[in-house]
Amino acid sequence: MKLAFFFINVLVWTFVFQLFMPWWIIGVISFVLAYLMEKNKFIAFASCMVAVFSLWVGTAYWADGNFDRPVSDILSSLLGNISPSAVYFLTGIIGGIVAGLGGCLGTWTRSLSAKIQGNT
Repeated sequence: MKLAFFFINVLVWTFVFQLFMPWWIIGVISFVLAYLMEKNKFIAFASCMVAVFSLWVGTAYWADGNFDRPVSDILSSLLGNISPSAVYFLTGIIGGIVAGLGGCLGTWTRSLSAKIQGNT
């Protein structure tokens, strides 16, 4: 249950903040949520990565249908005639890795600050 709550929080906060902030806010959101919700490193990395991956792929697919010529066709020709689904995957994996690393860094920072407070 806590994992689903964490996943949904990452998904919702990322969606909301990306409406008016730069794209790299996903790393900051993942960092803060992983720091506050006390997840272990693997769960923080995996759930942040999957949440942002699914959000970015869904958003790219939805936005692609709103243009006269799909952006995925233009990008696929620029990237060596790869398929449009590969463009969606690359979009999602870039956002997912940034969010996953932000979440992992949040758990590392929390464990480091707990060690420092325990030694003093």
